[in-house]
Amino acid sequence: MQIRFGYWMVLVFGLLTGCSESNRRQARIPAAPQSPAAIERGAALESLTRAINQSGPASAYAKRAAIYLKAGQLDTALADINEALDRDDDIGRYHLIKAQVLRSRHQYDDALESALRAEGLGVDTPELYILIGDLLQEQREFDRARIYLVKALQMAPYEGEAFYYNGLVVAKTGDTVRALPFLRRSLQLKPRYLEPYVQLAAIYAARRDLPVAFTYNNVGMRYFPNNPWLLYTRGVIYQQMYKSDSAYQFFQRAIQLQPTLYQAHFQAGLVCLKWRSSAQALQHFDQVVKQDPNFPRVRYYMAVGYEQTGQWDQAINSFAAALQADPANQQARYGLWRVQRRQMGYGGGNSYDEQSYEFSRPGEVLDTTRVRVKTIQPKSRFSLDSTRN
Repeated sequence: MQIRFGYWMVLVFGLLTGCSESNRRQARIPAAPQSPAAIERGAALESLTRAINQSGPASAYAKRAAIYLKAGQLDTALADINEALDRDDDIGRYHLIKAQVLRSRHQYDDALESALRAEGLGVDTPELYILIGDLLQEQREFDRARIYLVKALQMAPYEGEAFYYNGLVVAKTGDTVRALPFLRRSLQLKPRYLEPYVQLAAIYAARRDLPVAFTYNNVGMRYFPNNPWLLYTRGVIYQQMYKSDSAYQFFQRAIQLQPTLYQAHFQAGLVCLKWRSSAQALQHFDQVVKQDPNFPRVRYYMAVGYEQTGQWDQAINSFAAALQADPANQQARYGLWRVQRRQMGYGGGNSYDEQSYEFSRPGEVLDTTRVRVKTIQPKSRFSLDSTRN
């Protein structure tokens, strides 16, 4: 194989050295063509940069910031919009752009301050009101959020994003039944809209309507095949179908695409506990704790993993932490008693009653790291008995 490879290298080298300079230029592989949007963006950036270098007008900085924001270059966008505001702080549109940049950077309090400043300076657009509605629901000020979102729909009755955030606010108050028409309408108006696919699939999975959940997830994955939240939701659906192998594969794919997706780590950890792969489960739970130390019941399941591997001190500490977080957790209380007896050599006692873990409290909508999605989390169907080592 090496001889044949060397032969071809010699042959190719001879052909190349035998070509004329013009032939070599013709033989070069052309660069991949840019899309019209990329060409237009590049031309606009070049023109704005030239204007900035000549006279530095605030408007040029603001326009360039908007382009950088759309391209996902958030640090550069923030630097530009701050330059624009340093030159002219009384233009509402500049504050709107800054609010959009800050929201993308997950700086929600500062983003709301900028958005309200834009409103105070006379910006009166559906875009601003949707933004304010989103930022208010982020602070769980649902009544105020609805006021702005209703105002956005009055101005733009066919704006799919406004319907989505209306549905999101209703879902966050625990009324998923009323949320569903808003979310479905958002997709009718905007079929290539990621967030409603994630939300609808999760809600229907939580309601045990798995065929509908799978349908929304499947359509969403046709548009966004490598979106970690859609992959995660597909894993949750397979959990509900008791197909833990398939569920784990999708959780792993989601984690590969977004390693900080701690919800996927949590569910993957539950699968590993079911398989009695306790060390692997603990690795997943450790990632959850790093991202969100107060994630519901993660300390309890870490304790189960430690108990399964005979790490009594770590199990005791984790059961105690689970009880501190939720004094009503009887499983954690019995687990602590059981492990203490085992540590003293008295045996483990009877196994606790197996029961499914509810992933979220009723009406809770957990952060999805701002795709921007807030997902109603379904229940986990996995039951555990940590005493069978």
